Amino acid sequence: MRCAQAVEIETIASDLRSECPVCCGRELLPSVTFEAIPVLCNALHSSAASARTAETGRFCGAFCRRCTHFFNAAFEEQRIGYTQSYENSLHFSPRFVAFVEALAGRLSNSYALAGKTVIDVGCGKGDFLKRLCALSGATGIGFDKSFEEDRGALVPQVRFVRDWFDDRYADLRPDLVSCRHVIEHIADPIAFLRALRAHPGIGPETIFYFEVPNALYTLRELGIWDLIYEHVSYFTAHSLRIAVEAAGFDVLSAGSSFGDQYLFIEARAGRVHPLAEAAESEECALLVRKFEGLHRDKVTHWQNFLSKHNLERVVVWGAGSKGVTFVNAVPLAAGIGALVDVNTYKQGRFAPGTGTPVLSPESLRGCLVEAIIIVNPIYRHEIARIANAIGLAPEIVVA
Repeated sequence: MRCAQAVEIETIASDLRSECPVCCGRELLPSVTFEAIPVLCNALHSSAASARTAETGRFCGAFCRRCTHFFNAAFEEQRIGYTQSYENSLHFSPRFVAFVEALAGRLSNSYALAGKTVIDVGCGKGDFLKRLCALSGATGIGFDKSFEEDRGALVPQVRFVRDWFDDRYADLRPDLVSCRHVIEHIADPIAFLRALRAHPGIGPETIFYFEVPNALYTLRELGIWDLIYEHVSYFTAHSLRIAVEAAGFDVLSAGSSFGDQYLFIEARAGRVHPLAEAAESEECALLVRKFEGLHRDKVTHWQNFLSKHNLERVVVWGAGSKGVTFVNAVPLAAGIGALVDVNTYKQGRFAPGTGTPVLSPESLRGCLVEAIIIVNPIYRHEIARIANAIGLAPEIVVA
């Protein structure tokens, strides 16, 4: 993955998207470009050879000055397919589980979910929905093409459908619709949100909970490992609100969570709202202008760091999108010893692009590990505790 010099969007190629997917604005500020990144970071492979031949795609970042939305103008929707091999569950981490349980408790209390019906659109492996319903006493129905049976304990009042949620399920009458980390994957987010709003089972009292990654965290904190092909959209608080309101929702509350890495909106079906001016547009534009150079500098820093270490004794902790992006973005990282992950379904598999093996923390016991590179700072203390528990005393650094 190499950064190319940003040029005006209109001059890159005729097949690039020339208008914002949220507001249709055409005043676009170009940003980082990668010629070849894994199309599916979270689809790990059964062999290193297969992983090294994983499909790649182009990333051409674009920022909309009208609504502050950031997106991949080179995204090709037909190249993405979510199957049961797509594995992005974070529920093996105690830190993440604590966040999810707090969220489930808040939603349960705020909307008195006991005895009510919750639909989780894009539920993944069902972890969040099961926790929410077990805690609240709600009945749950999860929809996701990547859902797998036999994943964790069963919750009697929860069932799953390996399909998209649409008008074919018109008999369902949810009290709460959860849609977490889905919209950023959708090429036309407004059409997707409008379809949810127009579902026959949605009533005036139905609550919607939307959650997405926070683009400003990526830009301000240089969370550069967050840029992946699966995510066509990178929402700011403003562009997320515009998308939700343009689709016919009334926003009840909004904010950030998980160390400002996520944005959320709670809403009800309402009216279509006019486009509001973005108060932070110039601040965002300044961050975008600086981002490509800072991205390049950060990649260079980690290349230099790795050049001073025995690569076989270096591991990157986290085999999700951030870890996979790191080993593909930093040239020397392709030769590190391993990616490490607490998710048992990732262990024994290989990262797309580099073929880096994914190991369990326990497998490092007795190994000489010089450095652990952490790709998400929110897990630093958790990872340090695990490393200490298995007898490791490496340098621990946050990328």
